[in-house]
Formats: sequence, structure tokens, C-alpha cells
Amino acid sequence: MENSHRNLKFTVPLVDGLAVEAVFYGSGTLCVSSQAGCALQCPFCASGSRGLLRNLSSGEMALQLNTAVDRGFTPKRVTVSGIGEPLHNAAAVLDFMDICRRRALPVSLTTTGNPLQTLREFLPMPHNGLMLSLHAGSSETHRRLIPHGPDYDLLWTVLGEVLPSCSRRRRRKIGINYLLLEGLTDTDREWSLLAERMRPFPELSLHLLTCNPVPGSPFRSPPPEKVAAIGTLLAARGCNVRMPNRWRSWAEGGCGTLFVQNL
Repeated sequence: MENSHRNLKFTVPLVDGLAVEAVFYGSGTLCVSSQAGCALQCPFCASGSRGLLRNLSSGEMALQLNTAVDRGFTPKRVTVSGIGEPLHNAAAVLDFMDICRRRALPVSLTTTGNPLQTLREFLPMPHNGLMLSLHAGSSETHRRLIPHGPDYDLLWTVLGEVLPSCSRRRRRKIGINYLLLEGLTDTDREWSLLAERMRPFPELSLHLLTCNPVPGSPFRSPPPEKVAAIGTLLAARGCNVRMPNRWRSWAEGGCGTLFVQNL
């Protein structure tokens, strides 16, 4: 099968009867899961709806890669951005990153930054990118959206302590994810606070995300014209803005839509 121009989500059975979802994006990126479930239980995300069932081994992460290849996909890069918090399963994720590098596949990850000590260790590592899912400008909103995440103020302290010792090239591999939610994170106050937080870190990229529908979730993103306007305003504040891309905004495998299953 040739690489498609749409997302292709697939289920990977595990030996204990659980199964995790992974997705091959039409951009050529393979997104794999690092846990069966997630302890963070962010209210806008389906992946933690059952809580954390268990960690995946590096072999089970590699199984997702092998399954994609067996299905005829040709990944250009891999991201550990599916179900789970990678830093809660750090040893297995590091082993899997080594597997990817041996296969000449650039590998990145997405994390809430919890635990902060592990974040300190991962920031300077030779990954292809580390995306911090913060989704807030204030500590109050951060706590509401990522109730089991790290302390918001301490997270920025860690960035201030670690990033100056990293090369400029390494700092450019770090990004911030900001989910635009109507009436919550799309307010002038909220995104302005985030822009102020990012001012000392001009190399960081800011990735705006829109909400994928999750059954039972009250969260919705603002209309496209408001998303575009916020992106323009943030860029005017000096932020290195990346607008939402279509691969991660589709219901078929888009951000926050992957589930853990029982077979």
C-alpha cells in the first residue's frame, strides 16, 4: 500500500487481550501509543477515558511500527504521541527511540511534562522533537484541562533552567501545543498570558490545535476565522506560530481520538 493522503487508524492487539490504536498520518508520520490508557485523564481527550491500565513495553511499541510496515505503510518519521504519557513510561520509550534510530527513523514525542525531573532529562536528548502539551496560559486553566499534570509554574521554571544550556538547534526542536477551546483558551487573557510566558524562549514553536470531537465531551474549538485571528495576534506578539494541520484535526486518528480496547 502506498502512503495515503488521509489518516489511517489501526488497532494493534497485545498478548493480554488489550489492544491499542495507532495512526499513520497522510503526511508520512506514524503515531504510536506508549501506554494502554493514560493516568492524566484530560477531559477533552478520549485516550484517558478508562484511566491507566498498564505501560507498554518497547517491544509493544515496536509492534505498532512493524504492524504499520506489514500493512504496507512507509513511515518517514515516528512520533510517540498516541495513547499515554511517554514520560510515565520513560525507560521503555527510550528503548523504542533507540529502535527507531537503528532503523533510520527520526522519532519525536508529545508530553505534558510530567514528571518534571524526567522532562529535564528528555529536553536535551537527541530526539527529532519534543512537544509540550500545555493548552493554557494560566495555571488555573492548565489545572482544569490537565488535572494530573505537572505544576504549571514549575514547568516554566524547568524550561528556564534547562533550555539556555541547549544549542539553538536543540531549542528549535522544542514546541508548545495549545488547544483552542471556545470560551476557555481562545480568550484574549488566556493566549496573552501564554505569549508572555513564551517571550524568553524565541526559538520555541507554538502549535495551535483544534479540538477533535470526543463522545460526551462539552469542549469545542472556535470557528476557523477566530483560530486564524488568534494565530495572527500571537505571531504579532513574537510567537513562532504553527497553525493547525489537517492530519491532526481529522476524526480518523486525530489528536485525542485514540482508544485502548479489550479484544
